Amino acid sequence: MNMEKVIAAALGGVTIFAACSFAQEASTQPGAEKPETWMDRDSLFIASASEDITKKTGFTPSLNWTGEVWSNVSDGRNISTIADSLFTLGFEQDLSVLAGKEGWGRIGLSAFYYTQTNGGELGGFNSSQGCFSNIVAGDMVRVFEIYYANEFETKFGNIGFRIGQLAADEDFMGMDYSDVFLNSSFGAMPNVAPGQLFSQYNVATLGVVIYYSQGNFDATFGVYNGNIGQDISSNNGFDYSNTFDTVALWYQFGYNYKIGGLAGRVMFGGNYHSDPSKINFDAIDAGSFYSFYVGLQQALINDNEGNAKFGVYTRIGWVPSGRASDNNFYADFGFNWFAPIPCRGSDVFAVGFSVIENERAARAEYSHYEGALEITYRVQITPAIAFQPDFQIFVNQGEDSETAYIAGARLEINF
Repeated sequence: MNMEKVIAAALGGVTIFAACSFAQEASTQPGAEKPETWMDRDSLFIASASEDITKKTGFTPSLNWTGEVWSNVSDGRNISTIADSLFTLGFEQDLSVLAGKEGWGRIGLSAFYYTQTNGGELGGFNSSQGCFSNIVAGDMVRVFEIYYANEFETKFGNIGFRIGQLAADEDFMGMDYSDVFLNSSFGAMPNVAPGQLFSQYNVATLGVVIYYSQGNFDATFGVYNGNIGQDISSNNGFDYSNTFDTVALWYQFGYNYKIGGLAGRVMFGGNYHSDPSKINFDAIDAGSFYSFYVGLQQALINDNEGNAKFGVYTRIGWVPSGRASDNNFYADFGFNWFAPIPCRGSDVFAVGFSVIENERAARAEYSHYEGALEITYRVQITPAIAFQPDFQIFVNQGEDSETAYIAGARLEINF
């Protein structure tokens, strides 16, 4: 494993500086036009191969692969390692192109195949802070989202919606500055969207989402089936109750602004689950569940073109009722440093920290508070290929208040 880490580190270093050399070479020929190659494409093959089909029919396919290697290096004499792989494929069909008339909307579908070694175990690593990777799950083939979507411009603002099989964290809780992190807590907040109640990364359910925007203000509302399917390998994507005996409501309000030319965003949202005792697995005897969250991101330094060079963010999630959740309080915060190497305009260096409070019922297995620090660097090799080394420290972990050190690397390819 030590050799694997050396190879991964070397690959990351070579990638950064080799790509930097390519960028410098290109910059020596100002104004020179060159034919598009695979180094310039957002998609290696599919987008260019289907360009004519997309223009004629409105059909846009996609295929992505994500591969990772993770190691628990807390005890150098006993390093535990897993490798995992995720294939995601899907399409969108613009119905207006087929109909030859505007306003018909679009349909979309996504599915994935995930596999891993060692069952996702990293040598007894145990934390309620969230998983070290936001793609880790059980081996499975699963249909994810299936939807119809449309948007309309009115004098009162822009209105859009999606309806079908949806995942709540696709539309709620997210912020641009938190998206770069690989720890799952920086995506769906683990107390605001506990897995037994709401859709997480790899489980979707029936629902409808409505979007509204006017100027810098936006609002999102969602209604979902409250009895989702369990995140197990045998769930092919449709293992949820369709009786709608309980529902989940989501809402989020956001505002984009600028202070002295520096862009920022603030959001407030929450959710309500009508009866978590009716969940078909891991039910909660709490009457109802509700939570709130807020978020703020702010650019602090711009580059010469007015784009963010350095920015910070924070999110806070709160569940008022201790009966409904083992985790009443959650917070994360961090910074993004864009293009830290001058010739690497699309790279991001980021550091984030998250903390979660465990209620008394959960402290027999976990500590009162747990924290996770993530340090990551996303290398955008080409628009279609990214490499991301990552290091995480989990503090006050488990009932023995231990510290765990997790090192890993991710490679993403958009075919």
